[in-house]
Amino acid sequence: MKEYVLFRGCIAPVRLPTYEAATILVLEKLGISVVPLDNANCCGAQYIESLNENAFLALGGRILALAEKEGKDILAICGACAGSLKHTKKLLDRRKRVRTEVNSLLSKEGLEYTKKVEVKHLLDVFEHDIGPDTIRSAITNPYAGIRLAAHYGCHVTRAFDDMNNTDGEIPTIIDTIIRVAGGRPVDYSGKGRCCGAPLLAMDEKLAGKVGLEKIRNVREGGADGIVTACSYCDIQLAQVQFGGRLEKSRVPVMTLPQFLGPALGILDDDLGMHMNRTSPSRILESLTGVR
Repeated sequence: MKEYVLFRGCIAPVRLPTYEAATILVLEKLGISVVPLDNANCCGAQYIESLNENAFLALGGRILALAEKEGKDILAICGACAGSLKHTKKLLDRRKRVRTEVNSLLSKEGLEYTKKVEVKHLLDVFEHDIGPDTIRSAITNPYAGIRLAAHYGCHVTRAFDDMNNTDGEIPTIIDTIIRVAGGRPVDYSGKGRCCGAPLLAMDEKLAGKVGLEKIRNVREGGADGIVTACSYCDIQLAQVQFGGRLEKSRVPVMTLPQFLGPALGILDDDLGMHMNRTSPSRILESLTGVR
């Protein structure tokens, strides 16, 4: 059984613990073992990265070194975290002088990064370690054609050379899993666009405008819900609908493991469905089996 250390990031443990719980349960069903990466720090994505590259590389380098100490590759469930750590690895692997400087700092904790560890986002694991055929064979309670929109987010797709996305601007693995689980993936305008979350710290009004445009496009595409694979995106797309402008037509937002879990026979309570900002009941009602 393939085993990863789980880098949870800053947001999921505090604001979206159901993402972590559902990820562990679903991956175990599909033959992937996940253990938490203890004592990890923030990866420094976006904000530290834009202010001080050396500090950014030291933060990410420490996470990489912690995983190396455990002898396991990293699984990140946040798109920003995955992108940050993959970019850090690329720079440290290519810049020997910077890697030496970072390791000098890490040596105070008995840590060292030696380029051995790999970083994968959750979608990498679903696509390359598990694959659609394995998922299909594990489905015990398929959905009955529920229409769902995939939101991949910015940092899962860009930059292309860091994220190893073979599908170009927009991946297809969430759409594939929706289809394998019995749903109907929906294309919609602006599918590859940002949800607006990275703008929240600088311009909350603009961030809300971007997020609401995504929600409107999803509704116009005829989707009954949104499936995400990033904690930041999930929170943004859920909370942006509570600004007083969309109360009558809120679109449920689920992480990919939450969506897939019931089709694999995992109980709703174990997946934290009751904690979702908008109830996913309309999606769950599409399951064909007894729940």
